[in-house]
Amino acid sequence: MKSIRKQIPQLVSNLGKSRVEDVASAMMTTDSFPKISSRNVKIGNKTGSIIGICKGAGMICPSMATMLCFIMTDIAVHRETLRISLHEAVQQSFNRIVVDGDMSTNDSVLIMANGVLGNREITETARSYRVFRDSLFGITADLAKMIIRDGEGASKFIEIIVKGAKTEAEAKKASYAVAKSYLVKTALYGNDANWGRIMAALGYSGSRIREDKTDIYFGKINVVRAGTGTGKDDEAGNYLKRKEVSITIDLKIGKASSHVYTCDLTEEYVRINAAYRT
Repeated sequence: MKSIRKQIPQLVSNLGKSRVEDVASAMMTTDSFPKISSRNVKIGNKTGSIIGICKGAGMICPSMATMLCFIMTDIAVHRETLRISLHEAVQQSFNRIVVDGDMSTNDSVLIMANGVLGNREITETARSYRVFRDSLFGITADLAKMIIRDGEGASKFIEIIVKGAKTEAEAKKASYAVAKSYLVKTALYGNDANWGRIMAALGYSGSRIREDKTDIYFGKINVVRAGTGTGKDDEAGNYLKRKEVSITIDLKIGKASSHVYTCDLTEEYVRINAAYRT
């Protein structure tokens, strides 16, 4: 990590050069590919850049996930605006991913802005704030999804969507419970649309649910209606053979929603962690 710290200041002044990929590669541990995302951002009559690099594949769970992420920009941004923007971006990206439900002590997301572009410093009231914020959100979302796609041993990228909850906090609890359930994750690996395991996770999530109101969809396939199976498990099982799948749970007791990205759990995860020593 010492060599990476020495290179970060140079990256800020040399955005978009091959050195970024070199640093991203140097950060990798069990990662299978370097994770990089960038945007060109129009600020007035100038064009700035934002580049993000991160590492992470295992011990990934919200709060904030075991990962290191460095985001750099040549755009001048007010310090407090930068802090608020990053906090909001992390809440919508890195705090919505789960690989294995485990965490570490070295979670870090850093953003650095050196102002080399020479634009008027961006604040939350500036006309250019929204375009900067949207670009930052796009980069953190890209990187968070890359972590899930590269999850240790993972074969599927999975989005869990919970809607119709009483509150957003309860929607989050429900989505995280499903995303972290080993029984759900192993069933998804086996292309088994085992909705009973999803109902069980919802039940212990701490969120208010009414099983007699709950609907569950695998993609667009309705496997549970008002708490009862619809007989479409085989059709849903075929859908699960895809590399990217979505599961939507409608609790039908409120208007709040949330989502989380996760992956399946395979034998390869066990092999990697049985052999890897941190």
